[in-house]
Amino acid sequence: MRVLLLGALGVERSDGSVDYVRGFQATLISELLAAEAAVVSTDRLADALYGEDTPRHPLRAVHAHMTRLRRALRQWEPEGPGAERLLTRATGYAFKVSSLESDAGQFLAELNCARSLARTEADAAVGILEPALSLWRGPVLEGTTTGAAGDRLANRLEAARREAAEQLAAARLDLGHCVQAVTELEALLLADPYDETLARLLTTALSRSGRPREAHRVDQRIRRALRDDLGVGSRALPRVRLQSVLDQPPVRPLDIPLPRQPRPARRGGPGRPGLSSTGLLELIVDRESPVCMVSPSPRQISGTPTPSHRGPAAAGGVYRVGGNPVAVVHDANPGRSPDVRGALRTLDYARKAGLPVLLLLGERDRSPDPGSETPAHQVMLLRSLVQLRGVVPRVVISSDDEAARFPGIAALGDARILVRPDSPVGSGKRPTAEIEARSAAEAAASARDLLDYLTLHWAPAAPPDAAIEDFGACDAPVDMRGVIAGIADAGDWFELGTERGSSLLTGLARIEGKRVGIIANNPVVGDGVLTPQAAGKGTRMVELCELWRIPLLVLVDTPQFPGSGAAGAGSLPEVAGSELLRAFLGAEVPRVTVIVGRAKGWSRLVMGARESGADAVYAWPRAQTDLTDGTLDGIIAPQTTRAVVSTLLGTGRGRRTGA
Repeated sequence: MRVLLLGALGVERSDGSVDYVRGFQATLISELLAAEAAVVSTDRLADALYGEDTPRHPLRAVHAHMTRLRRALRQWEPEGPGAERLLTRATGYAFKVSSLESDAGQFLAELNCARSLARTEADAAVGILEPALSLWRGPVLEGTTTGAAGDRLANRLEAARREAAEQLAAARLDLGHCVQAVTELEALLLADPYDETLARLLTTALSRSGRPREAHRVDQRIRRALRDDLGVGSRALPRVRLQSVLDQPPVRPLDIPLPRQPRPARRGGPGRPGLSSTGLLELIVDRESPVCMVSPSPRQISGTPTPSHRGPAAAGGVYRVGGNPVAVVHDANPGRSPDVRGALRTLDYARKAGLPVLLLLGERDRSPDPGSETPAHQVMLLRSLVQLRGVVPRVVISSDDEAARFPGIAALGDARILVRPDSPVGSGKRPTAEIEARSAAEAAASARDLLDYLTLHWAPAAPPDAAIEDFGACDAPVDMRGVIAGIADAGDWFELGTERGSSLLTGLARIEGKRVGIIANNPVVGDGVLTPQAAGKGTRMVELCELWRIPLLVLVDTPQFPGSGAAGAGSLPEVAGSELLRAFLGAEVPRVTVIVGRAKGWSRLVMGARESGADAVYAWPRAQTDLTDGTLDGIIAPQTTRAVVSTLLGTGRGRRTGA
């Protein structure tokens, strides 16, 4: 006989068959096993079984349950100790099961063995931990009502499971299996977002996989979570060590001896894994019951549901993300007609309550039934989403690039998150999303970060990660990410569009707790030239800030366009920056421009002159510009930039009436 605890409670017989145990018997076994063969008093067993609903004769009831348990033990182990495992003592009962006679005991023994190997023999540790973790079938004692001792046992085993998963990821990193480690660590960090050790491992794995920007984003996320939610500082990855991690060269894919495993094919399309919108939703929202807005079908109203009916398609509802309410529309039952009326009710409520909207477009598990989804459904949803433009923020998460490029519902988000697990981020055609993720876990984490900026106008202020350097001559390029790190609150820089137009940085930040959109030339990439892709990326950022009423900070250091001196600037009707200039001219949110380096001629006019609508224009002492002191609002030291920007953009409100 072998007792199974790592999942639903069961007993495996000698022939391999499993009898699952539920009800009072499961509660008794869990309490007895937690005592590890020690005597458990009858009073404690009665308390675990009945709680406050104690029967008239609790001791007699416990004895009756023990008699039934002995009878079951004889059936589970007819040729072994069977009922003899259950011992009766003067004060209670004891259950004799050795550590090797349970899956939990086997798991703990293998974990203990792996602990001694993890630092010296990573390959051997992986060989032990992988089969050990495969013993888990679900949460400990799933479906069993446990007493105090059972709860302690479950917590101890779950902690051991997290330790094993963490050690496995660390061993994979030592072996160079970075891609596989990233996938496992992302899922672990979502389940425990305050674990600094997991964040450190994920940062290292991302950096070694050639994804330093995502590594930096993970570091910022854990620092912000610890500061805002727990009120503590992060000690896991000091800033100096973080930079050393990011500077490590990526591991070449050819050097990673990952085992070849067949990828399960998605229904409805070979070779690519499907992404359920319901599964993605579970990764994003807080763990509490949503307020669903479901329109019952006529059969439900009449009380005569069809045999195949499994409940309404909860296509819309109000959930909490990071403690804040968010209206969510998703396809809860892929392949069936969506609950359009429920989705429309959710969108209408979002408009009235001013809630951000999250639209999840997951891939279908199977092809929809003929006629289950009509063009009228699409048009109704499109109309409601169009009417929300400029009223509430709209975020769309799509399962693939084809859906994101489809000129329909997926194109109506103010910001889009694209999940592309099968191809490198930014490869192929020009991306059409602000954020591209390689996994559902990464997309969910990005969605939570983005919604944090949309729902919280203010947050607790924190000092910057590092002081701005005293930069020297202008001929030395300035890394604008370092400038932003010296202006924004620690951990509060959320970069958008990282995989295109790299000569321009765009993203959201907080400065002394106030949310701000940032557009910055990046002279360390392509000399900071405003390429067509960079201009399109900047235009998109201006539009987002205009829609969400977020003030803008523009950091300028870019060369002139070829042949565009001050005299010839007006003769350039179409250049790369025209699109961005039109966006700036139409923006009505507060905007401050800081000239960090070069800003002359047409480039200066495009990036942030008063002529294009900037409310204030400042320059650093090192700046090279054709503006005179009379046309500048002042020369400011780099170290005072944060204070100046925070004062001017402090309200965070647009100039339009009622904004």
